[in-house]
Amino acid sequence: MLPPIQTAWGKLSRTGDAITSWHPLVDHCRDVAACAEALLRLPSIRNRLAILAGLPDLPDLWIARISALSLLHDFGKANAGFQARSGLRATRVGHIDEAAPVLARADLSDALGLAEMDAWGASLDEALCAILAHHGRPADLSNATAHAGWWEPKDGVDPPATLRELSAAARDAFPTAFLPDGPDLPKAPAFWHAVAGLLMLADWLGSDETAFPHTDPADGERMALARERASRLLGEIGFDGTPARKDLPAEIRFDAVSPHTPSEIQRRAAEAPGPIVVLEAETGSGKTEAALFRFARLFADGRVDGLYFALPTRVAASAIYERVRDVVERLIPPGRRPSVIQAVPGYVRADGIVARVLPGFEVQWSDDPNEAGRRARWAAERPKRFLAGAIVIGTIDQALLGTVAVRHAHLRAFSLMRALLVVDEVHASDAYMERLLANLLSLHAGAGGEALLLSATLGAGARTRLLLAARRRLAAAAVPPPNVAADVPYPALSWVEDGQILTRGAAGRGNPKTVNLEASCAIDDPHAIARLALEAAEAGAKVLIVRNTVRGAVAVARVLTEANPNHPALFRINGVPTLHHGRFAREDRMMLDRAVEVAVGRERGPGGLVLVGTQTLEQSLDIDADLLLTDLAPVDVLLQRLGRLHRHTRPRPTAFKGARAVVLMPADLSGALARVAVGASGPHGLGGSIYGDLIGLEATRQLIDREATWEIPAMNRRLVEAGTHEAVIRELCEELAETDPHWRVAWMRRRGEDRAHTNAAVAAAIDWSAPFSEFRLHEEALGTRLGLRDAVIEFEEGDWIGPFGRAIRRLVVPGWWRDLADAVVSGARPVDKVPHEAGFSFRLDRFVLRYGPYGLQSLGEDA
Repeated sequence: MLPPIQTAWGKLSRTGDAITSWHPLVDHCRDVAACAEALLRLPSIRNRLAILAGLPDLPDLWIARISALSLLHDFGKANAGFQARSGLRATRVGHIDEAAPVLARADLSDALGLAEMDAWGASLDEALCAILAHHGRPADLSNATAHAGWWEPKDGVDPPATLRELSAAARDAFPTAFLPDGPDLPKAPAFWHAVAGLLMLADWLGSDETAFPHTDPADGERMALARERASRLLGEIGFDGTPARKDLPAEIRFDAVSPHTPSEIQRRAAEAPGPIVVLEAETGSGKTEAALFRFARLFADGRVDGLYFALPTRVAASAIYERVRDVVERLIPPGRRPSVIQAVPGYVRADGIVARVLPGFEVQWSDDPNEAGRRARWAAERPKRFLAGAIVIGTIDQALLGTVAVRHAHLRAFSLMRALLVVDEVHASDAYMERLLANLLSLHAGAGGEALLLSATLGAGARTRLLLAARRRLAAAAVPPPNVAADVPYPALSWVEDGQILTRGAAGRGNPKTVNLEASCAIDDPHAIARLALEAAEAGAKVLIVRNTVRGAVAVARVLTEANPNHPALFRINGVPTLHHGRFAREDRMMLDRAVEVAVGRERGPGGLVLVGTQTLEQSLDIDADLLLTDLAPVDVLLQRLGRLHRHTRPRPTAFKGARAVVLMPADLSGALARVAVGASGPHGLGGSIYGDLIGLEATRQLIDREATWEIPAMNRRLVEAGTHEAVIRELCEELAETDPHWRVAWMRRRGEDRAHTNAAVAAAIDWSAPFSEFRLHEEALGTRLGLRDAVIEFEEGDWIGPFGRAIRRLVVPGWWRDLADAVVSGARPVDKVPHEAGFSFRLDRFVLRYGPYGLQSLGEDA
């Protein structure tokens, strides 16, 4: 509406100091209520909430009552202090905590109609707390006295009259909600946690002025208009899968996701009952295609309305994005096809199109889409909205933020409920992340949500804990002993039925191979590693070197480059020798991923090559090496790396027709043991923050000593249990401690750390069994990876040109560079830029950094 403001307002638009348009509070509340009602009536959401309430279906009466309550969500804006904000010099008064007097004073609560709602059941208080959390945090209702003055009529503003107007609007829009009889609102705490997330999403949708423009008196009755727009909006943004389902073929065949004939395990993965399914199969066996086939079948059947594909790293998420997008384009014809979103904060990408984030959080898409096209990408434009997208590929961190007690966690968890959650590379989680994932699964599966966990190498303990996420007390007792665990079929699918874990073997589509492992004590000698790799490359081999740390990888890459700058076997981008790890700018990581798959992927060309990298090379990239050189790692990780060796059937150089892996390790682990026993980190990530279980590493080393030839995948299950099962590790510890008591100290320290990390996760996670009214945000900054708070260096527009010729806009400072990360968080800006032949250096606070062919490097403090 055009000024002047004539009644209580909910939204304002300004140009400079002048108000150009205003939206009545009651109409904004109608918009949000229409969105909440539309969400509640989606079959997938209705089903999930009914299950949380312990019912086969959600009663229409409850839908009406929750919708009516959602219309009251912004009743706090009726206070005189908030309404005065239409003036330029008014005190900034909020509307969430300021709502407390309405709940504390009988005259105000009666004006809002709450006395009549008391008949809805004891859970009304939970419902009110849930709707007041629509900005992503719980309201603080503890100090009604402090805000009481704002609720007295003042300067033409009459808060009680506005409350009565909102109450009348709720009764008018949802008359059945106020019928005298019917079941009380549910008591289940998880139900109200989910409703809180629903209101957060409804408020965000109803506040979108492109979908719900400010009231125009010529538009007619607002509630009818809001309902029509809300229903259409859910389809446009892809939250409702019904429109896209209309264009699906009558039968979903495997060739919709892959040109290959499906293996037995891929077919069975689509048919497993769920809701949590664990798929274990060797690397290269088509687990990604199996996941997409399961999604296609579930989506076609209406059992899910979306997909969130969670990868362990940003690099892995970028690598798999195009594969998923290609499947979606083959599966769903254009027209109603939902957007495919890459969920990486700071990087806006949907349908292959990249956007720029402008000041004021505006987003500029490079293809300048029309309104419908932009609406389809709505979820891509803010990280907090990622999980509300239809088809989303991102990191596991975005999903886990739905279970950590931070702002908008409930929005994420609720949005995820209607989607198939696929978690890839599950073995990579530590105790902290595993516990967070179990907590997320307890709500997701507890609501009937679907989840598929993918792993090449999942131990019995982790598999049991994740499958029994909602039954934590049973999980420890349910872990089978080592001999039984080693006999579990592989490849296999597992799920829970009648409280018991069922595992069924099924043939995969992998490439069985015999790998000869050779132990080498060259882990500290980058020159020896480089020499061995170059000799193999000169014999025509594609050589993959995987190191546990960026420092170790850079050391080998530097030797290769400095000693042989023009050698044709060096991996290059635009002619610049380089390596692959996660400490490159996003612009360059995309180039690196593409170049890796061209150089050593399925369609690789002839000739020798040396590619150096870190764990980023072992996850999700389709790499096919002739020779692998790898640092010692836990057996499950080592098997993952071996999956990049002889991945496809093809002709190979004569000396490399058999698969061969050189495992780089110390002569013994005594040096690392001595450091770990006093609380320090061992070298090369052995016994440190990367691979902290030194006894597990020793178990892997002994496995290699005992059996230098591994049959993959026939030995996978036995190898994993022999190197990771808790009982095996405990027995090995006792054996080692007989000659060196430091092993027992290391084991006890590791056990203590795991217990502490698990306890930290429990403290950080939302307790879905506790009443929502007791929910509080965590007082400390929390992350999805323990102790890790990455910081982002933003560069001004200009000639910050990276090593491969691209302009660099931002660089991520890893959280373990604590002093430097703290400097970035404190506002330090990059200065004193010095261009180099490939990249640039700069100063940030007291630190000097360089960004070049080896990625981001700290050169230390500026003396």
